[in-house]
Amino acid sequence: MTLARRIVSGLEECLRSHAGLELPAWVIESRAVARMSALGLSPAAYLELISSAPGAGELRALLEAVRVGETRFFRHRPQVDALLEVVVPAWRERDERSPRVWSAGCASGEEAYTLALVLSRAMPRPVYSPTILGTDVSAEAIAVAKRGVYPASAREHVPPPWQDGLLACVDAEQRPSVHVDPDARALVTFRQQNLADPELPRGFDLVWCRNVLIYFAPEARARAMERLVDALEPGGFLFVGYSETLRDVAGLRAIRLADQVLWEKPGPGAALTPIPRQRSKMNTKPSAALQAASLTPRIKLQDAERSRSTRSVKPSPPGVLAANPDLGVSVVRVTATNAAALSAELGAALRAPGLSALTVDLDAATYLEDDAATVLRRACALALAGGIELSLRATRPGPKRWLRRNGFEGGEA
Repeated sequence: MTLARRIVSGLEECLRSHAGLELPAWVIESRAVARMSALGLSPAAYLELISSAPGAGELRALLEAVRVGETRFFRHRPQVDALLEVVVPAWRERDERSPRVWSAGCASGEEAYTLALVLSRAMPRPVYSPTILGTDVSAEAIAVAKRGVYPASAREHVPPPWQDGLLACVDAEQRPSVHVDPDARALVTFRQQNLADPELPRGFDLVWCRNVLIYFAPEARARAMERLVDALEPGGFLFVGYSETLRDVAGLRAIRLADQVLWEKPGPGAALTPIPRQRSKMNTKPSAALQAASLTPRIKLQDAERSRSTRSVKPSPPGVLAANPDLGVSVVRVTATNAAALSAELGAALRAPGLSALTVDLDAATYLEDDAATVLRRACALALAGGIELSLRATRPGPKRWLRRNGFEGGEA
């Protein structure tokens, strides 16, 4: 079923006004069509339902259907290193014994529990008593987080020194699973929270909000970012995703550690000039074992010679999708340079029937705007959610530099 533009626009407005989300139109359309079919409603009747007070429950169901909940333990390991090398020492120097931490947009809880595992060792009780609040707009995700039980494969992404924080168990269906160490789990509480709400919790020494606001409409993103800054105590720290920048946000200054940037809200009277780049006392380049443990399995940065997907398809001119339907593999050669055009190209590629693997070839793009990184990151997350192996291919120096600058180095999305 193809929806009329006015219906799609209405769906977009409902999601934007309720949760601040701004997703590609094709994602919203495909998820909404599935919900319409399940309820036996016409497009017009469905839009009327979710626009009304009695339809609040169905609007929440649509939100669950469109949200991208890709997460894992110890995601983006260098940022965890920055937590240990900058934030924890700063708290100890200030004699901050009960730091309050907010994991905003925590999805099913892995990031909040990562913070708990790290802080339970770096700031052990009874001398210290850190607390962590995990919030997410999804009631289903929060329910998973509260259980604290994950598939056994979740342990594969945890670096060896921290793996004993996840203990073997079986879930309710007797499948091999892991649960979070009780000492770390006791530090965390979870609740449902919409970052688009006008009132957000406050009084935190650290806010951890990574790759959440990239799905927000620009106005909602700006408002939410202001509230996240307001949620920080003076001297508090803010972590965001690699492709997100806070250069234009008032009241923050950057702290650079190796290739990472974190943000501090200075205390009264402190200058807002950037802090000089700090040298890491630890080895910030993960070992091969840690790199293997932290990669997202289906997202890879590949050279042309190593691309499994492209060996099975014939070269195509820029902007043309090449495919081998028998193998379910495709290649799209990106020619778009702005976010809107790139979204259209990748949306068409990801809708291909029977797709199992997609290579995004960036060599044909002569110039890429930084906003395109947001679209590419969304595509990576959507591909992962759909079980599609997505590879980013770049052999030219320009596209390679652009990928590194926007946090895609080493396959991280």
